[in-house]
Amino acid sequence: MKKVIVAIATLAILVAVNYGITILFNQNYIDFSFVVGMLGAVTIRFFNSSGGYTSKNLEMIGQGITGIKMEQQDKKFEPNVAFYIAILYCVVALIVTFFYYKDYFI
Repeated sequence: MKKVIVAIATLAILVAVNYGITILFNQNYIDFSFVVGMLGAVTIRFFNSSGGYTSKNLEMIGQGITGIKMEQQDKKFEPNVAFYIAILYCVVALIVTFFYYKDYFI
């Protein structure tokens, strides 16, 4: 049940952000759909990652201040439902954008 709520909330946020941008710039909804989906996926990936440059930098600062060496842990990103929904939104937006502007592309 939690995954369904997260999926619906993620989709609602992506749609709301996209709608807000289209109102702000007075453009078509489809024009920003792909970008919003991609930025959503990148944002979810960045904030759900348990490792990376930022985390390692903070660990090094902590080691420098305390003088205590911490064990290095290999951390990796584990995709969640919100990430998959953002990717799906991005892919669907790309397909719809292609068909909407097919005369321009071909």
